[in-house]
This record gives sequence, C-alpha cells and structure tokens, in this order.
Amino acid sequence: MTDITVVGAGGEYMESVVVVAWHKKPGDSVKAGELVVTVETAKAATEIEAPVSGILADVRALIGEEVAVGAVLATIRDGGVRDAVTPAPANVAPAPSVPSPPKSHPDSGGSARIIASPLARRVAASRGIDLSAIVPSSPSGRIKLRDVDGYSDRYRVSKGVPAEAVTSVAAAGGLHLARRGSGAGTPFVFLHGFGADGFSWQPLVATLGAEPTCILVDLPGHGRSPAAPEATSLEDLAAAVARSLAQVGIETCHLVGHSLGGGVAIALAEAGHVDVRSLTLIAPAGLGPEIDGDFLRGFCRATRAESLRPWLLRLVADASIVSPGYVQSALKARSDEMRQAQATLADRLFPDGTQAGEMRAARRRVGAPQKIIWGECDRVIPMRHALGIGPDAALHFLPNVGHMPHIEAPAMVARLILQNARSAD
Repeated sequence: MTDITVVGAGGEYMESVVVVAWHKKPGDSVKAGELVVTVETAKAATEIEAPVSGILADVRALIGEEVAVGAVLATIRDGGVRDAVTPAPANVAPAPSVPSPPKSHPDSGGSARIIASPLARRVAASRGIDLSAIVPSSPSGRIKLRDVDGYSDRYRVSKGVPAEAVTSVAAAGGLHLARRGSGAGTPFVFLHGFGADGFSWQPLVATLGAEPTCILVDLPGHGRSPAAPEATSLEDLAAAVARSLAQVGIETCHLVGHSLGGGVAIALAEAGHVDVRSLTLIAPAGLGPEIDGDFLRGFCRATRAESLRPWLLRLVADASIVSPGYVQSALKARSDEMRQAQATLADRLFPDGTQAGEMRAARRRVGAPQKIIWGECDRVIPMRHALGIGPDAALHFLPNVGHMPHIEAPAMVARLILQNARSAD
C-alpha cells in the first residue's frame, strides 16, 4: 500500500491546502505518474500524480476540504487486489465512490459544489461567513477574495455599521486608506513596495485574521492615491502618509513597511508624527545604496504582459506565483498615467539605479521594537544590507524566499509581525 500525500504544494511555509478536484475515484486503476488529485494554496494549484501503479483505495479528503501539508489524501493498493478497497477511518469523513461535495451554491439547483480560492475560504472563515451565501462574480463560478469583501461590506452596511468601518478614504486630496478587521486595539498600518498597492497585503492580512485592525495605505502614485509631483525623498512620502493618517484620526500604530514602504516607514517612525509602537521592516529600502535598477526601469516601461512578466518573476523565488492571471491583474492595475508617475518617482528616489535615501541613522533613532525580515533569494535589494545594523533590531532571514516575503511566506511573516507587536505591550 502506498500513500498519496500533500508534499511540495505552495512553498516551504504553506501549512495547508484545499482539495479542489479528484480525477479518479476509489476502485479505479491508476498508473504511476497519472494525475489523481488537484490541490490549491493561496499561491497556486498543484496537480498530484500517482506515485505508483495500482488501485485507488480509501480517499480521506473530500473536495473543498482543507488538509495539512504532509497529510495522507488517499492510498494506492497493489493492482492485484482490486476488491480490497477499504472505507475511510471512523474519524475521517467516509468517501463513497466519488468524494461527497460540500453543500450547493445558491441558484445552482442543488447540483454544484462551492468553488473558492483558499484565500477566500480563509478570510470567510475568519469573518464567520458562510460561503454558500456568496454569489461569485467570476464567470467560472469561483468565489474569490473580492467576493468575500463585497459580501462583508453589504452585510455590515445592512446592519447599520458605518461605511468607515469597512473602507475609509482620506479626504482633501489625501492618500487612499483601506481598513480591514474590526479589532479595537492599536491598528497595524501597512506601507507597500514600489509598483504595488495596499491590496498586495491581502494574503498577509488574511493570515492575521479578522481581529487586528489593518490600515492598507496606497502610497503616492500607486493604487488609488494621486501622484505627489513635489515628492523627492522618502521623507516627503512619509509626510504624505502622516497627513493622511491624521485625517482619519490614527495617532498610534504598529507600522509595517515593505521595500520602498520600508524606507518610508523608517522616515515616518523617526519623524514622530505618529506614535509607532512597533516597526517591522520587510526587505526595506534605505539601508544601503544597491538596488536592481534594471528591474525599476523594466517594470516602469512594461506595457504588455509579455514584457511585464519577466520583471515580476524577478521579485519572487517561487515562479508559480507569477501566473498568467497574476500578470494580467498587475497590468490592468497600471494606467499609463500611473506608470509615468512611478517612473518619475523612481528617478528621484533611485537615480541611476542607486538608493539616494540613507535611512540607517534614522532607523537607529527609532525607539520602538524592531524586526527586519528578508528573503535569502532577494534579487532586488540585497539581503546584506541588514547585516551589521546592531543589536536594536531582530533579523529574520527566510530561505527560498525572494523580495516578497509577505506574499511568498505570509504565515511566517504574520507570526513575526504579531510577535513584534506583542513585545511593545
């Protein structure tokens, strides 16, 4: 008997997967290398093949069920014992000839199973939302995070919750700030990297759960925020963030910044306009002069999926993250006006492919607890910038991770962020 297990799905730091399709049923003959089951993580779908030839026996994971990485999905028995298909153990939902699907989606006539991304499932579970109540917006019928967010907004408004509790936008030409979570404690403010936006934090925010209040900032010239033609430094960007946070009454926060947002976070914490209780920096700008200038120029020039994809691949160690859908989504989020604004900003902050902002001294003046997280495979800003910074910040180097730890290893990064926040209490 040979087990079919979940291995190598989604990367080193993924803890679970969701079974999305069985391609064989118990009692079927399978050949070594033949596709048996497809599982999915927040990053990508993974097809699992039969490790040996034989008869598919007891299936232990149903479609739509979340299982731990390393768990046994089914077993394969020797081909000579076709009748020896055993039922699932008593503590596991039994599998009939075909694994039983979850309850049907509304308006499906009771025949269709619920199809949802793992991220959508995780967020829905954290908010206590029944996926069967959500109508997917995608033609494929797959429920995505935007559907869960849309349902949350409609539900909370129907219950009389002010719109500001769901999403708030700073007025008077300020930056776009999206609010997630309903906790009453100190909020977490997230500053994204160059070319990204506040939405890029969603895999991490989903991992944090519904309790923490998270403020996702779109930096000037990114996402829904207007460009700041007068901004020429990290300090200028930090001042814009400080004004927008003040507009919505945020005076104290746990601050998290990635790449460009990391340099801005240092400047914001050092300026003192906001009481920063803890500072978590993810591959931050400002700790050394080197940066991948080719990436900056290529990213800003790209107007087609074919030219954008190679630069997106430069950001990650796991190429499966950069799916065709990921590339198209990134492309659609960038108007020509935005690309030009970002190219202008890059030329000011990173002239000739060099980091002009020097934030090492400013970081040392920040009194809040600090963590610096870096992927060992970062090809955009070298990990060595974190070396020799002194004992006032904890360093965490993540193997097999590139420039996007919060996307490549969200569970690990979430734990470190919360750990840093707790140390400030």
